[in-house]
Amino acid sequence: MEDMNEKRIEEKLVKLDESLTTLNKLVPKTYEEYKKRGTGVKWELERGLQLISEVEIDIIVLLYKGLKKGIAGEEKSLLSDMSKELGEDVINAVKERRQLRNELVHAYTIDNDKEVFAKASDTSDVHKFEDVIRKFL
Repeated sequence: MEDMNEKRIEEKLVKLDESLTTLNKLVPKTYEEYKKRGTGVKWELERGLQLISEVEIDIIVLLYKGLKKGIAGEEKSLLSDMSKELGEDVINAVKERRQLRNELVHAYTIDNDKEVFAKASDTSDVHKFEDVIRKFL
């Protein structure tokens, strides 16, 4: 992989870690506490999950280009193309977070509080994503 892409991926991994650390500090211990804390915490967690999703896609695009697979196309085909390298479970977690991100950004659903809290409470899949990406560097 080109040094330029490796450097950019490392920078993105730092951003991912920062977003993850911030998100983890904001997540209440229980769903009931999450509901009580109101709109501000909800927005913060939603934004944190959106940022994590954006950075994950950015990293996958850079990795795709670094592996000289060509120009990254549509997001769905990009993720499918990278499933061999990153693993189905990692790609599925990225897809789930991306779908949630799309729902949040485009307001497809009104009440996704339980899903937002669940995704923000358990970020082990993001750590697995980072581990898989670091193996390429």
